[in-house]
Amino acid sequence: MLTKNDVLVLGLLLDRPMHGYEIGQLIKSEGIDQWMDVSVPAVYYSLNKLHRLGYLSAARSRLGGVEKSVYHLTEMGRQAFLESMEGILGSEEPVRFDIDLGIFLLSRFPQDRAVDLLGKRLSFLRQRSAELEKRIQKAQSSGELLRAAILEHSAACTRMESEWLDGIIQRLRGEGREVEGEAGLVRLVGDLRDFHLPGLIRLIVTGRLSGTLVVTDGIFTRTLTFQEGRPVCATSRRPEGEVRDPGQILNDIYDLFRWQEGAFTFDQQVAAQEGCLVLQLSPESLILNGVRWVDNWAVIQRVIPSADVVFERREGVQCPTDLELTEEECQVLGAVDGVRDVSDVARKCGLTEFETSKVLYGLHAVGLVQPGDLEKIRLRRLFREFAELMCQSTKPYRAGPDDFSCEEAINQRCADLPVLFVRSRVEDRTDPSLRTEELVEIYRRFLQTQIAVVRERFGKEVAGKLVQQVLAQINPSLRSVLERYSLA
Repeated sequence: MLTKNDVLVLGLLLDRPMHGYEIGQLIKSEGIDQWMDVSVPAVYYSLNKLHRLGYLSAARSRLGGVEKSVYHLTEMGRQAFLESMEGILGSEEPVRFDIDLGIFLLSRFPQDRAVDLLGKRLSFLRQRSAELEKRIQKAQSSGELLRAAILEHSAACTRMESEWLDGIIQRLRGEGREVEGEAGLVRLVGDLRDFHLPGLIRLIVTGRLSGTLVVTDGIFTRTLTFQEGRPVCATSRRPEGEVRDPGQILNDIYDLFRWQEGAFTFDQQVAAQEGCLVLQLSPESLILNGVRWVDNWAVIQRVIPSADVVFERREGVQCPTDLELTEEECQVLGAVDGVRDVSDVARKCGLTEFETSKVLYGLHAVGLVQPGDLEKIRLRRLFREFAELMCQSTKPYRAGPDDFSCEEAINQRCADLPVLFVRSRVEDRTDPSLRTEELVEIYRRFLQTQIAVVRERFGKEVAGKLVQQVLAQINPSLRSVLERYSLA
């Protein structure tokens, strides 16, 4: 299928044969690049493509001492041009504007910032409109009627968008609203069945949005007001009336995190209600306290569908003090290493899988852990399995069962790496945010050092034999990773 750039090149070559640079200059001199997204590299790409398709023929010609390819339109090219023109002129393709994407996502962006940016866009459009009017007059006076027609089209679209955008900005500012309490333009509306409440609050927090979140199940209604992403006020209404007790209001807000259904609206143009409970807690504390109320699998499984999910820490801090994590939460966070799945973490911490999943659900909600990258998970597992199997294989050659001098020598040589042996077990302290390539370099160096130490202590022949033995024991699902990254 021919692109618009392809059709343009075919159309220009209808006039006369040209080389690529000449076509590029013509596009600039005719002002085509002012109303169409076309560049010199795009021209050469089209020329090569059209030549391969047989729509152009090329002849080498020496121009100004430089040999160039001059392109001629073939009969196939003429026919392709006419067919493409029929498609363009009779097109039923709807008009689309990139700015519509920004308007669609406006409810997820700070309103004040949006007003400023749209105001800049409006100023540009008004300036652009004035420039286009001057170009139209110039084209008309010189008899370039087709160019004038194209410029008139651009001018009409620019005027239309200016008027439309001006209306959007007025509505964002709350100007011209006829009814007090009328819904604002930047509203996020949905149902908790489709939108996870911790995720919704994280959206408000990370976007530093201001406004009021209203959640109702048709009987109970609760509100949370945010100021630049911080929760500042809360209310709770029951069938018997407004809740006045501060402790009960807070409990009702935390209870929201257990809801599996409920309609919500976040409106950036709705301020806090008079008499609401003033909140003095961080967004993370609000979320963490709320998810601690969650007590059923149906909610938890939205994040942790099974016990074989592997998490990794997003930050290197073992147990951040600003969140006041419980001892159990710190224990689980410390056990997350990008290799252990939920079942493994539960066993290490002496907890049930449900207890572990509930804690991980909370840690995920406040951004301390995230589901592990599958490629990195396999890489970490392979590294640990290879290194520990290699240690085990050398035991028959050691001085005794308590001889860990081999591991100590490896640790000494790799002291600058965030990986070490604790007795015969690997302790991986690599940052979870490291890219796969960075992990590979760390693991490769450690394993190569390990093999070198084994070779020095037990001989080249033994080391070679043990490496082959370990390779045969590696989990089949991990062998492809070993081959892909050439770790040993």
